[in-house]
Amino acid sequence: MADWKKREIRIKGNPICTGVAIGKPFLFIFSDDRVPEFPINREEIGEEINRYRRALYRSKQEVRHLQKQLELDGAHEGIMILDTHLQIMRDDLITGHLENQIRHTKKNAEYVFQFIMNDYEKKFSHLSEKIFKERTKDVQDISRRIMRNLKKSAKISLADIPMNSIVFASDLVPSEAAEAQKSRVGAFVTEFGGETSHAAIIARSKGIPYVSSIDFHKVEACKDAYVIVDGRTGEVIINPTETTLSAYQALQYQLESHLQNLNNRGNLTAETMDGYQVKLTANVEMLREVELVQKHGGDGIGLFRSEYICISSENFPSEEKQFQVYKELVLGMKGRPVTIRTFDIGGDKGGSFLPQGEPNPFLGCRALRYLLREPEIFKTQLCAILKASAYGTVRLMFPMVSGSFELVEAKKVLQKAREELDQRGVEYAKNIQIGCMIEIPSAAITSDEFAKQCDFLSIGTNDLVQYSLAVDRGNQMMSYLYNPADPSVIRLIKMVVIEANRNGIPVSVCGEIAADPRFTTLLLGLGVHELSCSARFLPIVKNAIRGTNIISACKLAEEILMMTTAEEIQKRLNLEYKNSVPHDLFHNIQAVTAS
Repeated sequence: MADWKKREIRIKGNPICTGVAIGKPFLFIFSDDRVPEFPINREEIGEEINRYRRALYRSKQEVRHLQKQLELDGAHEGIMILDTHLQIMRDDLITGHLENQIRHTKKNAEYVFQFIMNDYEKKFSHLSEKIFKERTKDVQDISRRIMRNLKKSAKISLADIPMNSIVFASDLVPSEAAEAQKSRVGAFVTEFGGETSHAAIIARSKGIPYVSSIDFHKVEACKDAYVIVDGRTGEVIINPTETTLSAYQALQYQLESHLQNLNNRGNLTAETMDGYQVKLTANVEMLREVELVQKHGGDGIGLFRSEYICISSENFPSEEKQFQVYKELVLGMKGRPVTIRTFDIGGDKGGSFLPQGEPNPFLGCRALRYLLREPEIFKTQLCAILKASAYGTVRLMFPMVSGSFELVEAKKVLQKAREELDQRGVEYAKNIQIGCMIEIPSAAITSDEFAKQCDFLSIGTNDLVQYSLAVDRGNQMMSYLYNPADPSVIRLIKMVVIEANRNGIPVSVCGEIAADPRFTTLLLGLGVHELSCSARFLPIVKNAIRGTNIISACKLAEEILMMTTAEEIQKRLNLEYKNSVPHDLFHNIQAVTAS
């Protein structure tokens, strides 16, 4: 045993979140203590219920505190995931029903709570859909939190562990990933967990490398050894040699230096080497991101995800509340254009006010479909957006439009909003630009009709890939098919660009590929006028734009449009990008853009 402790050990796992980390292992193992069962007197029922209510209240407060921390970290996906926890904690099953069970059984709150939550978990675990399987982990996460508050037991927090720790855990629940601070948690390594898990989504939004499917047997015997986690390949290196350690330290330094250099070039314009200017804008969820957009020289906000205003509320926000958010956003951009997308709710974006129990929410009542069924809610939002347009340049965008008839109906509601504001004597921009997102194959195929009725088009590649390839991007078993480099997706993008150009309107891409510098040259060659990505990716994409020329971009696009497989296209894009950046940084920049 002692001999292999001294040598370098390499274990291959499943890469979940890319990046490289070096540190000491921290074993984070959760153990369920036995829950006591004892009877209570009739006189004690009231206090037992109050004790449970206090534990539930503390649990909600803890989750809200985590959401505030995630907002500071810019991990907005995590905020939405934890919002589902708050929704579950408002469920009658663990509020009124649980209290009634305490009264009926005259048992202690811990025992009743565990019994009900076990039943809750079983209901989700028997459902085959991936979304419900993941919800089981959410329920387990909530159960642990409430039980801990009931028993007033201590908990080790990932916010308090030593700096540069490599966290080893059997599995991770969302709140554990949420409380992790990147300065302390270098990486996550688990035995279980997939790339579509809620914990993985939060880790990715924080930029924390993550590898799963690792056997802990050798790890436990090397608690004091250094560990390297390579989230690009899924390799975990225990007790690395001096040569290995030095090589990875050098790679980390090179990557950090390169990124710092890019971050310091925010004043440079997004134009190719031959002077072709590209509009580079940001996807924004929170007001606090405006400062980062300005720092990195963004040309505006290409997508404001307005649903984040209401995602944690039980009801839709009022017109005044929405107006204040939009107004602050527009004023913060100081004249630069702001594109506000109307509520894109449903599918993976929940809310207690949404239709429940749809067999396939991604193909159901979501986004514009929902708003057209709720015209008063829709009109309220449109009034708020129009009012904000008096304070700067605002563009209005409708999501998930499947046919031109939906666009016509949306414009009718917009006209009613205008008429209402006119009657009230409220000022707003009369010439606000209107666009729609191309996210569904039917919209791409009939983009000639949309181009005639819109001032701009925006391609949402995340959903376009999902719907074009009939692949649920949340389904881990099918994730190998989800590839934005698929020829069908590339050809649909070109089709939309052709129709937009024919009608003299700009077209943007605001999906994940807009943040991937490997796609930048291709998108420019296809004729895309604007790229919109998360603010933290602006420097990397701007660097890719400044490293190409439009003539070579057009040639690359022509070449790729003739290819027949995603693998062939991806290989060609990687080669093109590899030739445009320093060789030793290529794989590291890939890690950053994917995380």
